[in-house]
Amino acid sequence: MITRRAQRLHIGLAWGLAAGLLLATASAARAGGSPENMLLIIDPSDDTSMYIGNYYKDARDVPDNNVLYMTQIGYSYPAFISFNLDPLFGTLANAEIDDHIDYVVVMPSYRFYIYAPGYVSDACYAVTRFSISSGYTMAFIADEILDGLTSTTSNRYYSSTNYARAFDSSTGWYMGSPSTSPYARRYFIGAMLGYTGERGNTIEEILDLVDRSVAADGTRPAGTFYYMNNTADPDRNVRWTQFSGAVSAIQSIGGQAQIIYGVLPTGQHDCLGIMTGAANPGILTEDFTLLDGAFCDHLTSWAAKFDTASQTKVSAWIIKGASGSWGTVEEPCNYTGKFPHARMHRYYFEGSSLGEAAFRSAQYTPFQSLLYGDPLTRPFAHIPSVTASGLPPDPVSGFVNLTPAAMTSHPTATISHFDLLIDGVFYDQVDPGLSFTVDTTQLADGWHDLRVLAYDNSLVASTGRWLNSCTIDNRGRSVSLVPYGLSGDWATQFDFDITAFGDTPREVRLVQNGRVVAAAPGASATLSVHGLALGAGPVRVHAEAFYCDGRIVSSAPVTLEVDYDPGMPSAAPPLAYGYTKRVLPNQPFIVELPATFDDSTVPLTYQIVSPPAKATVPGALTGPYRIMHPLPDAAGVDTFTFRVSSAAGNSDVVTVTLVYDWQDFGDLTCDGVVDFDDYAVFEDCLNGPDVSTPPPGCDPEDFARADLDGDNDVDLVDFTYFQSACTGE
Repeated sequence: MITRRAQRLHIGLAWGLAAGLLLATASAARAGGSPENMLLIIDPSDDTSMYIGNYYKDARDVPDNNVLYMTQIGYSYPAFISFNLDPLFGTLANAEIDDHIDYVVVMPSYRFYIYAPGYVSDACYAVTRFSISSGYTMAFIADEILDGLTSTTSNRYYSSTNYARAFDSSTGWYMGSPSTSPYARRYFIGAMLGYTGERGNTIEEILDLVDRSVAADGTRPAGTFYYMNNTADPDRNVRWTQFSGAVSAIQSIGGQAQIIYGVLPTGQHDCLGIMTGAANPGILTEDFTLLDGAFCDHLTSWAAKFDTASQTKVSAWIIKGASGSWGTVEEPCNYTGKFPHARMHRYYFEGSSLGEAAFRSAQYTPFQSLLYGDPLTRPFAHIPSVTASGLPPDPVSGFVNLTPAAMTSHPTATISHFDLLIDGVFYDQVDPGLSFTVDTTQLADGWHDLRVLAYDNSLVASTGRWLNSCTIDNRGRSVSLVPYGLSGDWATQFDFDITAFGDTPREVRLVQNGRVVAAAPGASATLSVHGLALGAGPVRVHAEAFYCDGRIVSSAPVTLEVDYDPGMPSAAPPLAYGYTKRVLPNQPFIVELPATFDDSTVPLTYQIVSPPAKATVPGALTGPYRIMHPLPDAAGVDTFTFRVSSAAGNSDVVTVTLVYDWQDFGDLTCDGVVDFDDYAVFEDCLNGPDVSTPPPGCDPEDFARADLDGDNDVDLVDFTYFQSACTGE
């Protein structure tokens, strides 16, 4: 079997062509609420978003590749498309995870809605806002929204049946089932973990939400789902006709559900979930207890309109102990299709994630609706236990056969298949009883994250995982990371010694969740970054060595603990770092502007001094990143410069080098271009077949760079790759 990663490398290490193959080859990791299927969005200019994002990533053990640093733009829907959706899709493609991201989860920030008047018509009340979470849910239908839709446009993942079904963003949905119909639509499950502005939740309340949601997964708690028939408020009690059917459906699969007259289940201390209808329910004053993982909502107009004092907010459910809720960011009118159907709790009890259950039960496209909380929560799932054998001790080289196995407690389901992800990227899929064959020569040397996901064959496709790592050594390359101090606060300067071995790289750098936070040219450096730049909470960083042949060698990660505390800042000016970034030539991309500074009270200004020649840079962004759109003929190497300014002084002007697609794989002389000098080096190193030592006149480092296919030989296959780099074919 040729794995997807091997296929990508075999066709010439061409990232652009690889992106097309990602959607054309075998199915990848799917469904079930696994963190591998989630993209986590953190606002790098918001200290609270950084803190909660670090905490949530650590609690869920989200792959480093699955984090995107950008601000939520909400001043108009077209701006949201340009500044959030375009870079979202570009990031997924550049990170090679666009084939399996189902959830987009936004960390708390100052914004919870998008200004969107005139795009959605409604006979009851004008639609002028979309929620941030729904902005991502509807990412695939943004063009349709710009053309105009009605507020009752159907959500094609919604089902009128009582059967849960695993969500998949790569699938078109129609009437609740996968479909190739022209009426089918794709979605993400968008959610906002919390809101920390006025009438939202405190940081501690959101961290508690994360802890109890993670702890609840797979526990299958005993309790009761309560449906409140609030006859005193008929306008908000419009779902009461759904309740008896939902209760019967839950009971039919062994659960407990009950209809009670009133607003809240006072005196009940076994609440798995609550569905009611009231403007101001006494969530925080009534005597009842929510069990971990509970989803609750109270169908009212302004439950998620945090800038309005009227009506109880969704945040109250989180304070009470819920893992999630659903509210609207402006007047929705009481269409039942704009709120979760009573079947939601049946889907949840069957094992769906909170996000799947909520989205599947919303009949209409959730324009104004905010999914609030942790959508990955899945207390009722039968989560498979997974093991894998065959991984040799470090260092690993050559071929590795990894044999997965899994068991499930589900009474009728069995294990369907296994997926292997390496560094968060889908590698291969096998059936039970078979092994993954990993050709480590097709991977860079250094540390790699390994994840085996096991799926059961139920419609919920419940997912378990095995987490491990390995260090590969086929080319004699490695990089070390030595931290000086592992704890501090925002003002703490964390220093790291980074040293590359085996071959001289273009640069070494310090990386957090896929973004470069510090860098220096050459094979070794001491790099410094303050806690403020990394964010509070548990912070995982690793070192990278970036080589001229395009390979990136990583160290094992280390975890720092950064207090949510400003500390004692100095008066030193900011320090900016230049670095090299590889990007696809046909996708928008985000470029981080690495800088370190230690004073949270002093604002920073990030200025592009000289723009790139092969990409456009939309304005309006002022923070520590930029969005760039490659020009149609973008190829090879490009550069831009930036500086960071503050009241304490300015940084130096530093250079960021952009490398489009695979052009740098022939850059054997490390000068940033592929030319005759590189050809001369390649000719000196060209050997016959199956020769693993440099010929006379070929430097060992040149030989390593010229070995483009990683088989420890420089032969005609490498020459084919080199020709592609020279010609751009």
